[in-house]
Amino acid sequence: MKKKTSLVLLFLLILLFSTLYAYTETNLINQGGYNYHVGDFIGYVFLWIFMLFILSLLAFKLDINKYKTWLIISLIISAVSIFFAYAAGDGNGAVVDIDGELTTWFFVGLYSFISVVYFIVQFFKNRKQSTLIK
Repeated sequence: MKKKTSLVLLFLLILLFSTLYAYTETNLINQGGYNYHVGDFIGYVFLWIFMLFILSLLAFKLDINKYKTWLIISLIISAVSIFFAYAAGDGNGAVVDIDGELTTWFFVGLYSFISVVYFIVQFFKNRKQSTLIK
């Protein structure tokens, strides 16, 4: 399950990168109406899938139930973050401008930090339990 999830995330990562590249190049070559909102949305999803792929590699140490719980929470938080980022849009042009990209980076960074702390705590819990069993 864990390896399959990581491979699916890697496949989605490659697919989104190629989609973003093709979308950008096609619209720039044709000089058509490049929609920055679509490009930004694909970029937000790409960033989340990239971080979920990296974190899923670190999550191999979790047992299967904790991994499933972590994955479900990750998908929910990423969807909520992408919604907030898309709703923030381009910002308002103020000196301190909170736009969709900054919102995405904030949520990805915060969730990555929390996930790494969770993985470390679970690693030491499992290590402690394994020494108690012996």
